[in-house]
Amino acid sequence: MKRILFFIFLWFMNLCAFSQNGKNYIKPINKDGFAVDSILSLKGNTILYLNAGTEFDMEKNKIEYIEHSKLGRIDFLTDVQSDTPTSTPIPEPEFNGEAFICNFEDNTYIKMEKAIGQVKVKDQLMGPEKKLYVKPAKSPIRIASGDIKVIVRVPNTNDDPFSFVRVSRFSTSATRKLSLARQNEITGKITYGGRDKQEIPFDAKKYGKSSFLICFNISEAGEYCITISNSNQVDEKQSVSCFGVDY
Repeated sequence: MKRILFFIFLWFMNLCAFSQNGKNYIKPINKDGFAVDSILSLKGNTILYLNAGTEFDMEKNKIEYIEHSKLGRIDFLTDVQSDTPTSTPIPEPEFNGEAFICNFEDNTYIKMEKAIGQVKVKDQLMGPEKKLYVKPAKSPIRIASGDIKVIVRVPNTNDDPFSFVRVSRFSTSATRKLSLARQNEITGKITYGGRDKQEIPFDAKKYGKSSFLICFNISEAGEYCITISNSNQVDEKQSVSCFGVDY
């Protein structure tokens, strides 16, 4: 019996030694990986690790993969298909309403122009119309026409994106102009957007913790924007993410 216990003890020690020959390795998204003394916890959305006697933590959604010597190997794999990412190889924008134009083939992105538009009510032939005006007439962010993928941060990803996210095309003159709502004085009916084919149809999926991935196609050159209806508005001003499309 003692001999059996002795062999079990030797087997356990060899297993521990073999495990420790592995490495604790963390690879952040879009950054160089680094080795750590040990990974202490993989609970919740936080990775807790020990390095040089000091504890650190990192969010899981910012990690591409991990190797954990004590548990063998744990991989958080980046699985990106051509149309929809199942993880977050591109980070989420920091603030609500901000948006990134993304290329998931090489995991690169461009931050859209963040502009503050002026909201005004104008008297039109059939009734008052609320419009958003953005200066100057063109966005400094330029992309080619075609299929476009955008990550936009929103207040609540459980809300229906089609109820509060809009992809729109500006009409342009001295400024960029967007129709927000208009009222027919005869019928009293209020119509939100959609005038002069300003709204662009899109598909949407959840992305990360606080964002949507929206996909759409633009074939015409022009000035475009993404708005969320519950973004912060102060003194009739509205934050809007803008970009321009060239052929």
